[in-house]
Amino acid sequence: MADSPEVQAVSEAFFADHWAVVAVVLLVYDYILTFSSEVTLFWMGGRVSGATILFLLNRYITLAAQILGAAPISSSVESAFSEYVAYGVLRALQYLPWAAFSALRSYALCPDPYQWPISATVFGLSSVPIVTNMWGNLYRLSFVDDPELGKAIPTNPISANTLLKVEVATRSSLIASDLVVLFVTWYRTYGTTRLSLRTPGKPTLASILLLNGTIYFLALLILSVLQMAFTLAGVAGNGALEISTSIIALLEEPLTSILTSRFLIDLQKTQRGLVGSSRSISLGEVVFQPQTSRNTSRFIGSLGAQLSFHEDGGEEDEVEDTL
Repeated sequence: MADSPEVQAVSEAFFADHWAVVAVVLLVYDYILTFSSEVTLFWMGGRVSGATILFLLNRYITLAAQILGAAPISSSVESAFSEYVAYGVLRALQYLPWAAFSALRSYALCPDPYQWPISATVFGLSSVPIVTNMWGNLYRLSFVDDPELGKAIPTNPISANTLLKVEVATRSSLIASDLVVLFVTWYRTYGTTRLSLRTPGKPTLASILLLNGTIYFLALLILSVLQMAFTLAGVAGNGALEISTSIIALLEEPLTSILTSRFLIDLQKTQRGLVGSSRSISLGEVVFQPQTSRNTSRFIGSLGAQLSFHEDGGEEDEVEDTL
């Protein structure tokens, strides 16, 4: 026997609330695990760099957005409206450091003539969720009292069909951005990594960048593909697919924040280990070298260290600004 619409609505709300709490717990658990690295690498040192700003924005915008999303909505319409607007703004803004990170990474690894066009394209594609989340959550937003649920309910005039199109456009832009960065990462680091694997020893910087970059952007790509696939399939009204879509939607943003934090921590550790070093490391490695401009280096930090790609026969590729 099918449940009534009211029972189904309560069940879906209960399900969403519990998975929202799971997302917050997952995020807080990772913060506890990496807090010592955060303090050592980003708080200590006496100066604020671009890497520090990007890391902290990624960590705490997402944390604030997840806490607001998991918190119960106030029964007062006025309070509920303010809380929901704050949540909508924070949820959209958390994509800004992720877009900057993707753009900087593509800028770092692209050869000189293509750095600005490709990084600008990646940033534009990665920034689409900022606009779509703002519009989808806040456009002509209003709250009404629901006496059956005993709380205020958000409503807007956007149709389900329009929201579906917006979701597809958002996921398509993120998929395109991740594919571009994956291609650039593989193209620029695979050769040096393959060469370095011929000689035994500890992993080189090239292998670290290739592995971490592949895991990071491939994971985001898979999440975006699954989100869009389940969203499109869920239009048919399959309850199991709708549940899967909800789980991915609730966990995607915390997982993105966690992956970004881990990647930035690894890059900061590598940069700290090579500060002040101008030496060229062994075959097949990617080398961080100090910036020629002291002011630029101080602000950008590990985002502005330089990479040298060493090839066979002692030849060296161009030196790029990098993460």
